[in-house]
Amino acid sequence: MATVSKRSPLLMRIVGGLLALLGLVLAAGGAWLIALGGSWFYLFAGLAMAGVGVGLVRARAWALWLALALLLASAIWAFSEVGTDFWQWVPRSIAFLVVALVAAIAAPRLYRDGDVGDRPALGRKPAGALALVLLAGIVGIFAGMFRPHPTVVAKPDASAPVVHPDAGQDSGNDWPAWGRNTGGNRYVQFDQINKANVKDLQVAWTYRTGDLAVDGAEYQVTPLKIDDTLYLCTPLNKVIAVDAVSGQEKWRYDPQPKITASTRGWKRCRGVGYADLDQLRPSPDGHTTEANTAMPATCRKRIVSTTIDARLFTLDAQTGKLCEDFGNQGFVDLTVGLSPTPATSDEGTYNVTSAPLVADGVVMVGGRLNDNLTVGEPSGVVRGFDVSTGELLWAWDAARGASDSSPLPAGETYAPETPNFWGTAAYDPELGLAYFPTGNQTPDFWTGNRHPYSDEYNDSIVAVELKTGKERWHFRTANIDQFDYDVSSQPILHDLKKADGSVVPVVIQLTKRGQVFVLDRRDGTPVVPVEYRKVSTDAMPGMQVADTQPHSAISVGTEPFKESDMWGASIFDQLYCRIQFKQMRWEGEFTPLSDKQRTLIYPGYYGGMNWGGGALDAATGTLIVNDIRMAQWGRFIKQDEALRIGLKPSTEGEYSTQTGTPWGVERSMFISPLGVPCFKPPFGTLSAIDLASGETKWQVPMGTIQDAPVHGIVPGVRIPLGMPTMGGPLVTGGGLTFFHGTLDYYVRAMDNDTGEELWRGRLPVGGQGAPMSYVGADGKQYVVVVAGGATRTGTNDNRGDYVIAYRLP
Repeated sequence: MATVSKRSPLLMRIVGGLLALLGLVLAAGGAWLIALGGSWFYLFAGLAMAGVGVGLVRARAWALWLALALLLASAIWAFSEVGTDFWQWVPRSIAFLVVALVAAIAAPRLYRDGDVGDRPALGRKPAGALALVLLAGIVGIFAGMFRPHPTVVAKPDASAPVVHPDAGQDSGNDWPAWGRNTGGNRYVQFDQINKANVKDLQVAWTYRTGDLAVDGAEYQVTPLKIDDTLYLCTPLNKVIAVDAVSGQEKWRYDPQPKITASTRGWKRCRGVGYADLDQLRPSPDGHTTEANTAMPATCRKRIVSTTIDARLFTLDAQTGKLCEDFGNQGFVDLTVGLSPTPATSDEGTYNVTSAPLVADGVVMVGGRLNDNLTVGEPSGVVRGFDVSTGELLWAWDAARGASDSSPLPAGETYAPETPNFWGTAAYDPELGLAYFPTGNQTPDFWTGNRHPYSDEYNDSIVAVELKTGKERWHFRTANIDQFDYDVSSQPILHDLKKADGSVVPVVIQLTKRGQVFVLDRRDGTPVVPVEYRKVSTDAMPGMQVADTQPHSAISVGTEPFKESDMWGASIFDQLYCRIQFKQMRWEGEFTPLSDKQRTLIYPGYYGGMNWGGGALDAATGTLIVNDIRMAQWGRFIKQDEALRIGLKPSTEGEYSTQTGTPWGVERSMFISPLGVPCFKPPFGTLSAIDLASGETKWQVPMGTIQDAPVHGIVPGVRIPLGMPTMGGPLVTGGGLTFFHGTLDYYVRAMDNDTGEELWRGRLPVGGQGAPMSYVGADGKQYVVVVAGGATRTGTNDNRGDYVIAYRLP
């Protein structure tokens, strides 16, 4: 009888030995997963793979049949777990296709009894044909990676009827507010650029601000356009005016903000406001306001902006000169009335990063506070100032709520630790009501020290009279927030046409939880049903938790995780992720953190929908939203233990001290050793929702892996996996949605009816803001994006300062 070494080529023995080893690793992990109560498949698959490897080493024919049986079993298993979900099939099939391919190639050298004289498992031609079939399967899967796989496919006749034909026309050819108007819908009626010609879009001009997005600076700005000028701010709060047609700089102003320890790694300016004092409206009661009667001789048209060292200022829109009659020599100090920064925290923890609401003579601002470092942070008070004089008109804070919105006497301070508002508000001029979302009392993850008023107003949308700050109503989107689910996106106002022909004025609030709350903006009553569902209350001693949480009938990416949702680039890191999942605490959303084991947090505290918000096709009533689908984990840890093991505290990093509470909190992304998320794609989508019916019309993955580094390696291939998004969309009357807040360096135009990508333009670096559009003095429609780099990378690589305008030839 011939020896094995003569029958089995060296390469086949090496490959067989490697497969046997990998199979044993898979089987060992599978046994571990079974011990945790998980799937049995990996154990048997690993043993079968090891068997194939042994068969190759011994040149046995049964190696081929075992490999094919393993492939068939894996297909049946995959279908039973995930149906036809393409990306879920990838790790479940590729490895076993490769194993079968290797066995098919080796088939002419595999024998029934191991003797050279025996008949081979397959002759060369049948083996070659089988290998080609298996190779075609592998190639087909790889080819499928390069096309998008919608989560919700648009129906064949997906066009939406127009219900508001005059939508968008109130702002003329301009973009006068951060969300285009005070209703925050980011909709323009322009149709010069449309589905038929968007493929011809080209760069009209490029302007560079000179402030690179480095050292913690991020460009998240959406410019304004008034008359013939574009206005924007840089992360260091420089305000710049450029010609809207040529992109030539007209003026710039530098308020020279002080950089504190708190803002050294957090420099933002998401937008500016605008006021024309000649167009101020009378109060709802018919009386003129002080702003109407005390008209200044200069600065009649004002750009309103804020700084990261908590100042408010106005500039002459024509010249860029400081309006020195505003506040104290041109500035209002927003730290007045706030309690001192805790001694345990960094200097200057209160700052402003978002665009102010400017409407009817009032500037409305909130502020950002450092999360999770300490108790005793300053108040989250929301204030209204006279746009002409800078006089404080009112102050709403959660400690007083609906009882009193009058400014405090000089020398007094607003109650510390109240939930803050750090986004941009919306305004209904007919009702005279402003709407703003709130955050949470810090620290975010420990609830044992929460004030009753913090629990009442955390993660809420609040409606106040813009002129007085008097609260009309509030609605809470989460009960006793344990997970930094502060509501940050600008509310969107819409007149919702019902099936019976009636019209309800609604406010749409997107949340990090992925919930889309649609409320009557007159009184806060839900228009889309809200259900209060039971959640886990198995919390640490001393923690306050709620036993129910509100869920809207409209939501995005909120399906609860299960073991089969765990993902990976291969069967091996998928198994790793399943083991990690089974080792975590997870009883659904709002599973409380523990010090004993890690708790899965999903939706994650970055979103759902973050500050970038959504857009509304105001003509059809279709809501367009981008979301983030990134799970995190967290656990409580004693501060001295965290110090002992070398965890470095920060507000955004993997450890926060939560000084003044019994526990610090350690947290991170839920990812595999390969650096990819441990849960199924997409990790970010763009969705279209019919508000009248609540139906999701389409949902597509947003962004590719092309420019997203993993362990420092940039893939460089355009695989539309759907990556975490930032910023927000723009919707146009041309039937298009523009978006550039992806991790790859593109601005895209999507078909509003189907979600199909119709055009993309390569950017020099990534973007984080929202596009805007206007018609210039030349009669051309422009689409403008600001690109300073994709969302936080931790380095100064691939950063920029670009303002890029597109138009048709």
